[in-house]
Amino acid sequence: MKALTYITLIALLLLSQIGAAKKNLELEALRIEYENFYQVEKYKPFAKNEKRNAKEHIEALYKSRKPKDHEVFMARKQLVIAKMVAEKQHLEAELATTEERLEALNLETLRVDAQVARLQADRAQLLLNLQEEEVARIESEKQAALEQANEQIEQTQAELEDTKAYAKQQEEVANLAKQEADLAFEEIDALKRQLESLASRETADGMVMTLGDFVFDSASANIKQGAIENFTKVIEFIDGYPDRQIRVEGHTDSSGSESFNLNLSQKRADAVRLLLMNYGIDGDRVEAIGMGESLPVADNATASGKSKNRRVDIIILNN
Repeated sequence: MKALTYITLIALLLLSQIGAAKKNLELEALRIEYENFYQVEKYKPFAKNEKRNAKEHIEALYKSRKPKDHEVFMARKQLVIAKMVAEKQHLEAELATTEERLEALNLETLRVDAQVARLQADRAQLLLNLQEEEVARIESEKQAALEQANEQIEQTQAELEDTKAYAKQQEEVANLAKQEADLAFEEIDALKRQLESLASRETADGMVMTLGDFVFDSASANIKQGAIENFTKVIEFIDGYPDRQIRVEGHTDSSGSESFNLNLSQKRADAVRLLLMNYGIDGDRVEAIGMGESLPVADNATASGKSKNRRVDIIILNN
């Protein structure tokens, strides 16, 4: 009996060390990601406050002996925010530089126009004061000067149009980047709200929490980054039953072939199992099973029904 207790203590110690090592690897990866971002030359002048916040969060994790999952998540979120703010400010600076160049070209165009006006005034004065032969000679020289000025004006106007087109293109790029950033934040917030609103229900097999297809990319087993970073509600649900086994069931709608759906459902179940393990759930407790389209909970004849059938059930099994 003492030997068994001793072995159990050793096993628990090893599991604790493995978990700590895994956490250290995560922190080191986060630190390296921050350092790489900090060294990017074009981002150095920007997002200083956000960089400082990200650095402080990461340093706080290193100072903490046992950083919590949400603390790691907050540090990573601060780093993501710093990256996005730096990119936004970089694009804004690029746009401002382009606008300055455009303004300089406008001033140059006005200067050339003024030069042309002065040349035309000189031509009129010469026509009044000089004899016909002298006027003809001056006219010839004037014509050459005007042609050169016109060429310069045309060249300047062409450069101006090119600069305006480039500025407009850069503005569109900046707007698209901002829209993408806004959409990314909206998607993360939506995922967070959906995950936080998840509810469990009791069945004959045990307590069940259902993840809808909003967790995955369409027709894919890749879990969205926003879902990964906001999985706290699911972990809290599982932590409420520390001594029970867990079954992860993947389900699909009836679209596509049966073999494809079975394979997709298995991959999604495996992905959720792996994510649970990454959050510290013992892999020996978790079984992943792909059920394909065999157990629908709604009518596959409607889009709403198909959406409900595309799901992953996390079941806390009864002992």
